[in-house]
Amino acid sequence: MKLKNIDKYAYPELKVGDQDYRWTHKYAHDVVKGIIPAGKWIIKACERHLSDLNRKDIYFEINSAKSVVLWFKFIPITDGPAHIVGTPTVLLPWQIFLVCNLIAWKIKANGFRKYKYAYVQVGRKNGKSTLAGGLTLYMMYKCGNFKPRAYSVATKKDQAKLLWDAAHTMIELSPRLSSIFKARTNDILYPAKRGYFKPLASESNTLDGKNPTMVNLDECHAIKDRNLYGVMVSAFGAQDEGLMLTITTAGTVLDGICTDLNKSGKQVLSLDIKQDSYFYAIYEVDPKDKWDLEKNWYKANPGLGFQPRLDYLRDRCVEASLSSEEKINFLTKHLNLFVSGYDKWLDIEQVQECKFEKTYADYKGRTCFAGIDRSNNVDITSLCLAFPNDLFNSAEGAKLDTGGVDCFYINLLPRCAMEEATDHLRQIYRKALENGSLILVETKTILDSQIDSIVQWAFDNFNVQLLGYDPWHMKELGTDWEDKDMPVVSVSQGTGNMSEPAKKLEQLIKEGVFRYNDSLFEFACTCAMAKITDQNNMKVVKESAKTDKIDPLISTIIALSCATLQVPADKNPYEERGLLCV
Repeated sequence: MKLKNIDKYAYPELKVGDQDYRWTHKYAHDVVKGIIPAGKWIIKACERHLSDLNRKDIYFEINSAKSVVLWFKFIPITDGPAHIVGTPTVLLPWQIFLVCNLIAWKIKANGFRKYKYAYVQVGRKNGKSTLAGGLTLYMMYKCGNFKPRAYSVATKKDQAKLLWDAAHTMIELSPRLSSIFKARTNDILYPAKRGYFKPLASESNTLDGKNPTMVNLDECHAIKDRNLYGVMVSAFGAQDEGLMLTITTAGTVLDGICTDLNKSGKQVLSLDIKQDSYFYAIYEVDPKDKWDLEKNWYKANPGLGFQPRLDYLRDRCVEASLSSEEKINFLTKHLNLFVSGYDKWLDIEQVQECKFEKTYADYKGRTCFAGIDRSNNVDITSLCLAFPNDLFNSAEGAKLDTGGVDCFYINLLPRCAMEEATDHLRQIYRKALENGSLILVETKTILDSQIDSIVQWAFDNFNVQLLGYDPWHMKELGTDWEDKDMPVVSVSQGTGNMSEPAKKLEQLIKEGVFRYNDSLFEFACTCAMAKITDQNNMKVVKESAKTDKIDPLISTIIALSCATLQVPADKNPYEERGLLCV
């Protein structure tokens, strides 16, 4: 973005710690000029601010900016050494930039605030609770509404109470705030306007009909239920100037609200889409930055040196260098990168690079191996067809032990199971229905006849060399197939059968010679965890049966088991010459 005449916002007389609204412009200027270290997306957020100063349809209201900065002089520090608790909060430049953007930008046509929604992704220990708590009290006091309602929302009520409790303590420590608000055991009241501030757990129906003035979605990186965000947005109803503040670190949930907002924010800041009512501040290190290089830490921690302290982050970095678990924690909580958890099996980015656009119709008549994982009747039943490919260009031809594999799936699910699933899973299932990755059946369970039908279809259309099936709840089907002389084999899900093909799948994905076209398989990869036994065998498991599904992944491993572990029995010499007697 080309910006003109921004040097007028340099304000060389301003110093860090000055509680001056002009830091809003100076911070943006200093970031764009490279004076303040920042990542790509904060640079773009600052460019957006400086560009907006030249627009005619919106304006930056100085009195509102002054008002919110002044307000924080009444917000006491609530945590830390005893000698500073109770003293006024001193906003750092990035915090002034944030609160003034949210409060001071106005729409010229009606005078309403420009930003109704904000996504702020910033490292741990950067003062998120103080910032969000103080801003919530400001909104209640200054919004002008009768009965202003504010909520702190998180996955669990204990987490939601952390931010709310910070505001509660602010009121107890501040004579000015205690003259306005009444802090009680389970809520904060604003008696003059009959308003209140409450903590809530994050079930999707939590905010239905609440018509809030402000909502804080705290640490949304842990929330999988995408429907929750839509419920909160719609909860504002007729509010012209409500504010929904999502403030969080990154996390290990790669398919939830947080990653959606992160991606949306980057599209807006890149000018790919226009979303004028959304403010995005994404403090994260850039993709090629070295994680253990101190100068890069400032990109995710704009208050580094003040809050958090540099020695604190240095200690965490040392811990991360000694433990893979702590490294994941350091990357997500202090560098603000979304990564798979230490117990997650597959790198989802590597998996997604293996996706291609072909369908099983392109492989009709070709040789394949098959694996089927039957659900517990009311869950997903998945059939995988694994076709050897020649991505390794092996001289021996296309074989799974020398080449790669292209996999396609038939996934069955009772409609009633979809209706009873969590909001997050329903979103996954709807997407799978739209792209053809899922077939709904009208029966309440998956019947033997339905499984037999898709298996017979596979044998009729492809050259199935061997079908592996899990004998759990499929013994009768397996017997029937064997009676028909179909090439089938029982593959129980013990580590002895599953470990080696699971490792093979991981290798194929890393080598980039595994290909798929199925959204449920991709979702399964985000859910799968690897448990290593004392014998160094791998067992693929899921954390939660309610929210995590790995059935297409298990059917893939069974199919690979057929291709890589099942070998023809040695020929019996006695069939040709009989027994020799000596």
